[in-house]
Amino acid sequence: MSAREHRDVYFIPQNFIDTGSLFGGSIRLRNAVEASVLAAGTGIPLMYLPLPFNWRLILVIVISLPLAIFAVIGIEGNSLTEFLAHWFRFLRRRRIVTATEDGNLEANKRRHLRFINRKKYRVVYYSDDSELPKGAKIVRKRSTTPGKLARSQTLYDLLPIQKIQNGILSTTDGRYLKILEIEPINFLLRSPREQRNVIQSFASMLKIVPVRLQFKSVAQKAAVNAYLAKLREDESLETDPNVIPHHEDYIRFVSRLGSRDAVSRRFFVIFQYESPVNERNTPYAEIVSMLETTARNFRTYLGQCGNQVLEHENEDEFITEVFYNLLNRQTAVRHPLPDRIQDVLASFLAGDDTTSLDDIPANAFLIPPSIDFKHGKYVCVDGLCCAYLMIPVSGYRSQVTAGWLSLLVNAGEGIDVDLFMERQPKEKMIQKIGQQIRINRSKIKETSDTNTDYDDLAGAIRSGYFLKDGLANGEDFYYTAILVTVTATNTRDLFWRIGELRKLCISQDLDLQLCRFRQEAAFLSALPLCSPDPGLFKKFRRNMLTFGVASCYPLVSYELCDRNGVLLGVNQYNNSLVSLNNFDTRIYKNGGIALMGTSGAGKTFTTQLITHRFRLSGVPVYIIAPLKGHEFYRMCKSVGGTFIRLGPGSPDTINFMEIRKQDRRSQEILDGAALQRSVLAAQIQTIHVLFSLRLRDMTNEEAQILDEALIETYARKGITHDNDSLLDPHDPNRYREMPIPGDLYAVLKEKPRAHRLANAISVFVTGSASNFNRQTNVDLNNPYTVIDISDLTGDMLVVGTFIAFTFTFAKVKEDITKAKLLVVDEAWQIIGASSNSLAANYIFEAVKTIRGYGGAPLIATQDISDFFALEDGKYGRGILNNCKIKIILNLEEDEAQLVQKVLKLTDAEIDLITRFERGNALISTNSNHVTVAIRCSQMEQELITTDREELRLIVERELKKKSNQEEASL
Repeated sequence: MSAREHRDVYFIPQNFIDTGSLFGGSIRLRNAVEASVLAAGTGIPLMYLPLPFNWRLILVIVISLPLAIFAVIGIEGNSLTEFLAHWFRFLRRRRIVTATEDGNLEANKRRHLRFINRKKYRVVYYSDDSELPKGAKIVRKRSTTPGKLARSQTLYDLLPIQKIQNGILSTTDGRYLKILEIEPINFLLRSPREQRNVIQSFASMLKIVPVRLQFKSVAQKAAVNAYLAKLREDESLETDPNVIPHHEDYIRFVSRLGSRDAVSRRFFVIFQYESPVNERNTPYAEIVSMLETTARNFRTYLGQCGNQVLEHENEDEFITEVFYNLLNRQTAVRHPLPDRIQDVLASFLAGDDTTSLDDIPANAFLIPPSIDFKHGKYVCVDGLCCAYLMIPVSGYRSQVTAGWLSLLVNAGEGIDVDLFMERQPKEKMIQKIGQQIRINRSKIKETSDTNTDYDDLAGAIRSGYFLKDGLANGEDFYYTAILVTVTATNTRDLFWRIGELRKLCISQDLDLQLCRFRQEAAFLSALPLCSPDPGLFKKFRRNMLTFGVASCYPLVSYELCDRNGVLLGVNQYNNSLVSLNNFDTRIYKNGGIALMGTSGAGKTFTTQLITHRFRLSGVPVYIIAPLKGHEFYRMCKSVGGTFIRLGPGSPDTINFMEIRKQDRRSQEILDGAALQRSVLAAQIQTIHVLFSLRLRDMTNEEAQILDEALIETYARKGITHDNDSLLDPHDPNRYREMPIPGDLYAVLKEKPRAHRLANAISVFVTGSASNFNRQTNVDLNNPYTVIDISDLTGDMLVVGTFIAFTFTFAKVKEDITKAKLLVVDEAWQIIGASSNSLAANYIFEAVKTIRGYGGAPLIATQDISDFFALEDGKYGRGILNNCKIKIILNLEEDEAQLVQKVLKLTDAEIDLITRFERGNALISTNSNHVTVAIRCSQMEQELITTDREELRLIVERELKKKSNQEEASL
C-alpha cells in the first residue's frame, strides 16, 4: 500500500471584531446589561424586605442570581429582550398568505368559540366546524378580524420577484441576479492531493467573483416519473410476451425504490450584479453583459475544480422551474412546470383581458396556494412543514478538513443547505483587527493568568493575529452564514428529522439552532435570491479567511444518474439513484464497462443484472461465458433468450471457417458504396490467430503453409479474394456453402510439411471437439444470447472463447445505428497468461473499435493478477483504458493494490474495496467515483442468485407449489 497522505486542516477563527462583547467575546454586552438590570431590579427590593439579613440574602441567591445567570446565557443565543421582541413581532405578523386579499381574509378568519364539554368551560380558536371537539355545546361564537398585514400582503407582494428575462432575475428592490446550476463531484473519495487542488481552485475563484454569493443545495425524493415513463415506453415496444412480466416487475421495483430510498440533489450558485462605486442608471444591456462575464468566470474556475456548470436551452424557464420546485415541492411532482404554465395562461385568457398575457407577473408561475406563518417553529408551504436552522457563531469547529459541509449536504432527503458569504474590504478589516488586538492586549495585562477570562482573551488575540497574518498574505476577509432547511409532511416527522440532524452535528462538534419566531425571515433568506435577512445574517455570521471559506466547499455530493440509463442501485453516500447509460456519447467518450471482483463478490450477479436491464431497454445483449455458463441459463430462459452451448456432445455448432453475410445497409446509406476489401483475407487472419492458440510455437514457415492451405480450402468451394465469389450463383441473396474444419484438415494432410498444423486442427475433426466440424446451426437474432463454453477445458477453453468472440463481434458490427452490448465474462482467459499476444491483441483492437459500430463491451474478470499477466499487463491495461466505466467489487488486498496502481485509486477507496460486502461496488467514471449498493427485485434475485441457501428455498417453494397443484387436480 502506498504511503498515506494527510488531509489538510483549515482554521476557522472565532469572531474577533464584533463590538458589544466582554471578556474577549465570551459574553455579549447586551446580555450583561440585562443581567445587571434583572439582578438589581429584583435584588434591591428583596434586600429591603422586613426579614432577617440571612433570609434576605438567601432570597437574593435563590431569585436574583438565577435570573442574572439566565439573562447572561440568554435564550437560543438571544438576549431576553431580543427573544421577547422576536416573540411579539411574530405574534403581530403571524398569518396565512394567499394569492389574493380575499383569500387572505378567508384564510386568516379565526372563530372564537366558548363551549361546554363534560361540564367544563373552554375557549378555542378554530377554522372550520370539523375541528370542534365531539359533543361540544356552543355557548358563544364570534369571529375576529385579521390584522392589516394579514389582509393586504399577498404572495405577489411577499416574493420580491419582478421579472425573469434573458436568464436574469430582477427583484422588486432593484437587484439583478443570475442562477447557475452546478454538477458536483465526489469530493470525499478524492485523494488529499486532489482535494487540495480543488480547494485552491475554489479559493482562487472566490477572489474574482462578486462580493456576495449564495450556494444552495436542494435534497428531495428522486423524481423517477420521467424514468418510469421511459420504462413504460420500452414495455410498449416489447414484442416478446415472455419479457412483459420482466418489464412490469422492473417498473414496480423502480417505483418502490424511488419512493422509499432514493434522494436527488441539485446545486446552485446565486450572485447579483454589483455596480461600480457611484455609478447609477447602468444600462440593462451592460448589466446582462457583466453577469454573463461573471458566469463565464464561474465556468472556468469551477471547471478547474472538476465541476461542470450545466447549460440550459431556456434560461428563463430554468430559473422559473427552480423557484416553482422550491415553493411547490409536492405539487411539482404531480404537476410539472409546463402544466402550471398552461393553467396560468388559461386563467388569464379566461379573464377576457387580451393584453394581459404580456403583463403576467412572474410570480404567477411560481407561487404556492398559500404559505402559513402562524407557527413559531416552522412554516407550512404547499402542504409541507419547513423548519429553518442556522449554525450559531459558536457552533463551528475551529479546525476543519476540506469539504466538511458534506455532513449537512448529504444528511438525507428534505434537508437543504444554503451557504452565504460576503467579502469585506481588506483595508477596513486590517484597521479594525489591529485596533481590537490592541484593546485585547491591554485587557489581558490587567487579567491574572488564573482568571477564567484569561483564556478567552488569549484565544481572541491568537485569532486576531491569525486574521491579520492571513490578510497580509493575500487572503480576503469574509463573513459567512449557513442556513439549513428541514422539510417533512407532518410536524412529527419534522421534529424527528431536526433531532436526528442535531445528533449528527453534535457527533462532529457542530451545533444547529432553530430560528424560533423568525421562520418567515429564514424562509425568505432560503430563497435563491442572494439576500439573507440582515438580522439573521448579523447574528449567525462567522468571520473566515479565503481558505477557511474554501474549506466549506459545498459541491460535494456527486450523483451518477444518466438519462435513459439502466438502474444499478443506490449511492451509499447520498442515497441518490445510480443509473448508467454508457451509450450516451455526450457523457462517455467510449461505452466500455470493466467489471472486476474477487470470487464470491457478486461479479456474475452484477453482470446478469446489467445485461437483463439493458435487454429490457431494447439493447441486444450477447454474453460469452467461459466458466460456469449454467449460471446464466435461468435468466436467459426466462426472457426467451437463446442459450448456445459449445462443447463435447453439444448439438450447437459455430463453424469458425464460415464467412458470415452481414447486414451493412445502414453503413451503405450513410457512407455510400464501401471500399472493396477482401473478406477472405480478413477471415484468414482470424483463423491464423485461432491456430496460434493451438500451436503456440508456430513457425513462419508453418504460417505460410497455413495461409496457402486456407486459400486452397476456400478455392475448392469457389471462394476467392473477389468478394463477389462469396455469392451463391443459385441464390445471390445468400453466400456459398462454407468449408468446415474437416475440409482444411484434408488439405493440410496433403501437404508434406503441415503435419503439426493438421494435428492442431484434428481435435475439431476427429477429436473431442468434433462437433465443431459442422456448418453453423445457431444465430444471434435473439436480443439476449448466451454462449456457454464452460464444457471446454484447457487450451480449448481459450480457443472456444476466441471463436465465440469473433462470432458475436461480427454480429455487433452489422448495424452501426443500433446499440449493442457484448459481454465477455472471465476475460482473463483470453487476454491473460493462458492466451498469447495475437489473441489478446485481437480482443484489445475489438474493444477499441467496437464503439465505431454502435457497440459497447462489458469485460468482466475475477483473476486480476492473470488479467495483467500477459506482456507485463499491456493488454489488460489497454482494455481498462478503453473502458470509461469501471465497476469494482470486493477485492483481496493484493488484488486491490494492483488495481490501485492501474486506476490511480486513493487509499480511502482501496480501504472501501477490501471491506465491501457482497452487492457493494465502486464505480469509477469521468474522474468521479461513486460507491453503490446494488439493488434488484425479488424476481431478478431468484433468476440470478447462485447462493446455495437461496436456491434451496426456491426449490422447496416450487416443490410445494407443484404438490398443491397435484392435490388440487385430484
